[in-house]
Amino acid sequence: MRIVIANHVGITAKLLRFVLTEAGHEAVLAPSADEALRAIIGRETDGVLLDVDLPDVSGYDLCTELRAKQYLGPVLFVSQRRDVRAKLRAFNHGADDYVTEPFDPQELVARIEVVARRYKQQDRQSLGMILKAGAAELRIRELVFQIAGRPRVLLTPTEMRILECLMRNVGRTVGRERLIERTWGYDDLGERNRVDVYVARLRKKIERNPSQPEYLLTVRDHGYVFRVPADLTDVPSSVSSSI
Repeated sequence: MRIVIANHVGITAKLLRFVLTEAGHEAVLAPSADEALRAIIGRETDGVLLDVDLPDVSGYDLCTELRAKQYLGPVLFVSQRRDVRAKLRAFNHGADDYVTEPFDPQELVARIEVVARRYKQQDRQSLGMILKAGAAELRIRELVFQIAGRPRVLLTPTEMRILECLMRNVGRTVGRERLIERTWGYDDLGERNRVDVYVARLRKKIERNPSQPEYLLTVRDHGYVFRVPADLTDVPSSVSSSI
């Protein structure tokens, strides 16, 4: 895999490159956000490792820009910042994972590989698929969600995978553990609040009133459920394989 490392701290950057190279991957160092963008956009990139602190812009802003420029692959933060706010901010900006320093090299490589495999598997399985639930429609390949009569909404890859899992289980509660496994490829007991962050983001995008959701409902102490509003239950749910 070709992995770009956006990190300007010499020792950490060299360690990351060594760890990835030893694991058989191509590691590209980019000491600034500008260099990272040039190394990623328009080139085949299987994963990106970001530091929070970059010399030109923050890693958070770089993550947002990567998603805006349609980089659809994995983004993982590797940072010395261990506080929950830093982690939640990373997820809010479109990250898939957050690893704190010091890290175990084998665990870091495993996390990267698992998330990258999950992306590739999702790409193969969902190519050309459309999910429908009542008046709601999710175009997986296009990362677009739409409710009849409302504007189309562009999703990030992670938002799409969470929404896909919920829409494939319309009316059934999906636990946080399953959403984590389905979205990130493993169940990290210490990071379950990331699901709540992404669901909150999804509600802001697809609900008319995020504080009173019609579609994405919380099942207390269990997880989430995607439900079709009562006035739209006469519209059938379906899965189509064509676009």
